[in-house]
Amino acid sequence: MKKTPLLLFFVALITLYTGCASDFVKLERSNDYEEMYNGAVALYEKGKYERAKLLFEKIYPYYRGAEQSEKIRYYWAYCEYYQSLYQLSAYQFKEFYQTFGRSPMAEEAQYMEAYSLYRDAPDADLDQGSSEQAVLAMQTFLNRYPASQHYQEANAIIDELQIRFETKAYETAKLYYRLTTGLSYRTYLEAALVSFEAFKEDYPDSKYNEELLYLSVETSFKLADNSITSKRKERFDKTLDLYQEFVEKYPESQYLTKAEDYFEQSKRELNKLKID
Repeated sequence: MKKTPLLLFFVALITLYTGCASDFVKLERSNDYEEMYNGAVALYEKGKYERAKLLFEKIYPYYRGAEQSEKIRYYWAYCEYYQSLYQLSAYQFKEFYQTFGRSPMAEEAQYMEAYSLYRDAPDADLDQGSSEQAVLAMQTFLNRYPASQHYQEANAIIDELQIRFETKAYETAKLYYRLTTGLSYRTYLEAALVSFEAFKEDYPDSKYNEELLYLSVETSFKLADNSITSKRKERFDKTLDLYQEFVEKYPESQYLTKAEDYFEQSKRELNKLKID
């Protein structure tokens, strides 16, 4: 029976793969470090990053202090990067520029450390630990290389990550606000107010400040209205202060009517306290 062209193709492919795997095993088991080095570079240039990394990792101790060690560490870092192992690539790039600080590739390596952390950074709704590391690393890079060709890109990345921080902080503040409408709302009223104030201090020019300042008025009124008698005056006064700040900053706000309602209610409650 004749073999179909498709079957012949798969047979050839399997044969080729088996042959490549066999060649790699021989190379990995070799005691000829120069052959392993050349083989690792060849694999890297062909995009075989996982195999290249295994060889670079194996031969690096042998070449430590030699001329080849610089290239080995450089290729090794990129092997991690091209496999999307960004935490590992950040570590390897940092190891490179700390070990080979005078290398012409040190600037690139320090940028790539920060860029790897940036690639590892999650969306705004997740923990921003990697994003914070990326900003710190990118700023350190800019401080060291202010004339770098990556200067504009690095600043753009910092700006992008700062927006993520701002969005994350906004979502956290809104979460506390949503909790103030739940079964245990009294527990979260003060926490929501603290989160609104912290956001305003951290992001004074944010587009979210109008909404959050209105929510401060609303939440402050709710806190005062649910307080014991000894704390009601102080907290209703705080609501009036927040309202005044809101009106001064956003006199044409879409939330103005609602804010005025809390203002008027607060004044009525304060008048009751005077009578009592």
